[in-house]
Amino acid sequence: MKLKTILAGAAILTAAAPCAANASVIVLGKCSSVASSSGCLFAGNINGNDNVLNPNSYKQAQLVYNVYNNFVPSAQPNITLNYLFDTSSTSGLITGANTGSGTWSTPGYVIDYMAVKAGNYFTLYKIADLSSGSWSTMDIPHGKNLKDLSHIVFFGSEAVAGVPEPATWGMMIAGVGMAGGALRRRRARQQLRFAAA
Repeated sequence: MKLKTILAGAAILTAAAPCAANASVIVLGKCSSVASSSGCLFAGNINGNDNVLNPNSYKQAQLVYNVYNNFVPSAQPNITLNYLFDTSSTSGLITGANTGSGTWSTPGYVIDYMAVKAGNYFTLYKIADLSSGSWSTMDIPHGKNLKDLSHIVFFGSEAVAGVPEPATWGMMIAGVGMAGGALRRRRARQQLRFAAA
């Protein structure tokens, strides 16, 4: 009787256990490198979750790509994704929402990588440190019509204001010093002349 109870409990737990979700997978033949103009096609989803065990995590996509590039030399080097935000949680970043193409703008941020999600796929692109550009679902498999955008995930960093180089500072200080010296010399040349009585 005890064995039947244990087996019945094990059967119920096995049936009630959640099935593992599908992880992000690179679609073979559709990825030479994230730096290529067509990016790297993944099957699955991508979001801002940073748990590598979450199948939709951007860390999962990073891990999958870095393992992939160990076997495909054109995919070198490893990538590091620094999540900033995505269009599903931050509005006003893109034009053309619910269509197949548009533009994006992230004032105050520099984008290194961008993932465009539509249908059951997303494409990861390496961006040349930009704050705006265009996007399209063209690189995502579609029938006769482009897939409508689900969301875009942006990776990068905050934009840093330029800092003058030491030579610039030196020239600025020298310029101010020369201007001050010229004013001082001009005052020394001016003498008071008194009228003869």
